[in-house]
Amino acid sequence: MIFTQTHTQEEKKAYFQNLRTRWAESKKLATNDETAQALYKEAQASTKSGKFSYWSFYFTLQDMKKEGFSGIPYIDCKTFQGWKESGFMVKKGEKSRIDGIVWLQFGSNGSVGNDIDPTEEETHVYPKLYHLFHTSQVESIA
Repeated sequence: MIFTQTHTQEEKKAYFQNLRTRWAESKKLATNDETAQALYKEAQASTKSGKFSYWSFYFTLQDMKKEGFSGIPYIDCKTFQGWKESGFMVKKGEKSRIDGIVWLQFGSNGSVGNDIDPTEEETHVYPKLYHLFHTSQVESIA
């Protein structure tokens, strides 16, 4: 969902509440999933950045399973730009069907990210979805 002036405050609130609910459900399942924990360690070792939390990994893994995709998040699914940087391109007509999630922190002074002063009274954390493509949706640029 891209927010424009046509979305009401209630619609935005419902959207963010839905994301928070999806996150909470995923996090609850992730706690005791030893297979996913092993896959996460493999993904951490195999990716360039390796900067994603287990909870984000599991959220994406659940989305992959729901869509019928196999593999490991961040290895077998990447953003459009991630595939491009790896020498692949998304096949024409393919749509992203896998979501990833990142949490953005905003301070009352308009600052964004991890550098927010923790003593600042008003900080807000919002989920933001990003979209991923599965390896079956890409082809080599060769």
